[in-house]
Amino acid sequence: MTEGRKDSILAVDFGSVNTRVLLFDVVDGEYALVAQRQGKTSIDAPSDDVRVGMTKILRDLSSATDRRFLDEDGELIKPEQSERIGIDYCITTASAGQPIRVVLIGLLPDKGIGSARRAIVPFYTDAVAEIHLDDGLSDMARLNRIVDSRPDLIFVSGGTDGGARAAMGNMLELAREAIAAIQPGNRPTVLYAGNKDLAASARETLGQLVEVMTAPNIRPTPHREAIEPTQVVLSRFYNEFRRRAGSSYQNIAAVSDTGILPTARGFEMMTAFFARMLDTGVLSVDIGGAKSTLSIALGEGRRSALRTDIGMGQSAANTLELAGEEAIKAWLPFHPRKGELAGYAVKKGLRSVNMPLDMRERYIEFALLRACIQLLLDDANRSGDESESRIALARLGLIVAGGATMAGSGQGALDMMLLSDALPIRGVAQVMSDRHGALPALGALAPTNPSAVVQLLQSGVVEHVGSLIKATGTAALGKVAMKISIKMPSGEIIGREILVGDVWHLPVPAGSSADISLQMGRGVRVGDKRRVRLRLRGGRGGILFDARLSAMSAAESITERAVNMLRWFAAVTGEDQPVMIPESWLATPDADDSFEAT
Repeated sequence: MTEGRKDSILAVDFGSVNTRVLLFDVVDGEYALVAQRQGKTSIDAPSDDVRVGMTKILRDLSSATDRRFLDEDGELIKPEQSERIGIDYCITTASAGQPIRVVLIGLLPDKGIGSARRAIVPFYTDAVAEIHLDDGLSDMARLNRIVDSRPDLIFVSGGTDGGARAAMGNMLELAREAIAAIQPGNRPTVLYAGNKDLAASARETLGQLVEVMTAPNIRPTPHREAIEPTQVVLSRFYNEFRRRAGSSYQNIAAVSDTGILPTARGFEMMTAFFARMLDTGVLSVDIGGAKSTLSIALGEGRRSALRTDIGMGQSAANTLELAGEEAIKAWLPFHPRKGELAGYAVKKGLRSVNMPLDMRERYIEFALLRACIQLLLDDANRSGDESESRIALARLGLIVAGGATMAGSGQGALDMMLLSDALPIRGVAQVMSDRHGALPALGALAPTNPSAVVQLLQSGVVEHVGSLIKATGTAALGKVAMKISIKMPSGEIIGREILVGDVWHLPVPAGSSADISLQMGRGVRVGDKRRVRLRLRGGRGGILFDARLSAMSAAESITERAVNMLRWFAAVTGEDQPVMIPESWLATPDADDSFEAT
């Protein structure tokens, strides 16, 4: 696909549960999302062919759009013909299928292997073993561990460019001996991304036994990490792995113009695209039913987390177990009954679509969501290299949220408050919603047609929810945190004081902006400033001013916490009724006061 051409684009994402299809086309000279559908993914028995589910969705989409996608044999028609027949370009992303089993081999766990660990995150891998100089194993034990791990990929990294060669040479010899001990039909592919002076030796040593891929050194100097070139090579491997691993994706590969790209990789690529386009720090998070993804792009820094064991649906019970009930209770305005949290999580897993039935369930839902985001942040920050162990999020300028819980709530200001709770933001951030699940497809499209991506963003394929202003600092509850003067799109001037411990939601419609002047109270800042002038965009969530500071953690009783949380909920949802707290929320449950799931 060449830059500037006006093509119809079909984007198909094969999820573990559902397959999503998006159709992009040119409308009035610009790209736009013209149709979308989703249905069940057909990766399991009896068909074990994802094309079966895709075909069913395309026939439904054809009826809705009066466009023919398939020929008489059920094959995708390419390129587009006259009279709305076929499509020009096909993007395929996937998260369904068995994970790739990877053995990481390197010198030190906190440098080359740490970088390799981060590089494989968006490729749905299972790091089944790590071999390095500090692993405490003998050479024979290392050999056995590699063979017994049954890897699909051996990823060798380590050594800086121009550095010592002997230790890395020994690791390559170890990999050769292990591969020779594996039956030829079961031997893994090797990826070498270590000291560049040994790349030729790696190909020569291992190439007689298996396919060897090479990438530039992932850690060329002690303080520089170069993950992106390695991930380009890993993308090619993922595509070939999916094509070879059974019949499920074989028919898809023949019609895909992008190859089969991991969904999380497309998500990560789009996060980086936003960061370059807007020249700001970007965090994207997608909380699904079974899997959850987070990606951060800050300057040259990149960090991602992918969890296939946490989510708000099938994985809700596992989320609760991993986060712990105490972490969930900290965000509840009531004492949960015995078994109530577990019962709700199990119910979420049993129902493919399950929205909270009442306010009590809604608060449990929000607490689980915060826990998911925190688990992802912990993973993104986890690193063997203490100098890089955490990535600062205070300067984020854009947050993009996906997943039904965030993108489908209908309450934009509430979504922004939940993100403010879960993320250590400081200052001003724009908030967008990937309600169509388009980020992976846009990320896959960006390398070949970035102008199409920009046009799709301008058309609103990713919704601008609103703007968030989060104050930080230390000040007494009830003191003035912000003095605000606002010039609305209508020209009306609004003055407002926001007290420490409060939030305020200002409705500003999509496509409009407000000019805001802020003066912060003593001990309070927005970013590092006490006085700020800025113009902010509105949207479904308008503009949210968050001056709660430490009010949540400072609450000394469940009554105080309940009053605060219900008051904040009313403020962001526009409810004008007095805050009423059910007495049952404040009562400490007896040991025999158990919850029965319905």
